[in-house]
Amino acid sequence: MSALTTIRRLAITVLVLFALILNGCQSTSSDNNKPSVNFNSGNISPGGTYSYTFESEGTFDYYCEIHSADMQGQITVSSATSSAERDTVNMEGNSFQPSNLTVAPNTEVVWINNADHAHTVVSGNPSSGGGGGDDDPY
Repeated sequence: MSALTTIRRLAITVLVLFALILNGCQSTSSDNNKPSVNFNSGNISPGGTYSYTFESEGTFDYYCEIHSADMQGQITVSSATSSAERDTVNMEGNSFQPSNLTVAPNTEVVWINNADHAHTVVSGNPSSGGGGGDDDPY
């Protein structure tokens, strides 16, 4: 392979990587053709909030890493649902209210921590990683 060919391939690779970075490299993986999203709120203090905008249709599980055995929820995104700019999920005690929410694509979901201790909101379910549960300080 000539030096010119190597340089061309390198330039193309750099351009592709640069385009991915500029356009927000998003990946979806499928488990039985199930779309996925990836979000992690970190600790949400009492009175705090976290939001995520669900763009694509599908059903998305989430949980609290601190209270994973008890705090799990699901967001279903469907174009058959009435469009709203924003919807909310309250964290009451150690549960999400409602635990199952259906929204239209491009709806911002806001989680509000009404409890007296920290929570998290993490995409997936406890068996898909993240931990929690056994180390529950509350």
